[in-house]
Amino acid sequence: MSEKVKLYFAAGFAALGVFAYFLIPARIGTYYPSVGLAVGLLIAVGLFAYSESGKKLLVFFRESYLELLKVVWPTRPEVLRSTAIIIGLIAVIAAFLWLVDLALLGVVRLLLGGVG
Repeated sequence: MSEKVKLYFAAGFAALGVFAYFLIPARIGTYYPSVGLAVGLLIAVGLFAYSESGKKLLVFFRESYLELLKVVWPTRPEVLRSTAIIIGLIAVIAAFLWLVDLALLGVVRLLLGGVG
């Protein structure tokens, strides 16, 4: 089966599952729309995984997971210290911008002849 045909069938089954979810009337049962959606999506995922694109995607996920295992995560004290520094800097910058805003407000009021 051609690569494009597999992908088209996968997309078609996914769409069919979504259509089944919305078109199956709820009065015949509340589970039937969900089952139709699940079946359509499972077939679509199976076809996609069988395609070359799906195989490449699985290899990418495996390699990404292996790279993720190599990451050195910060310790709790490092995270807390960094968070405290960031919050402190945000407070300092906010105070600075508030003072600049007050100064500019005073200048504008002075230029417009208002009482500051």
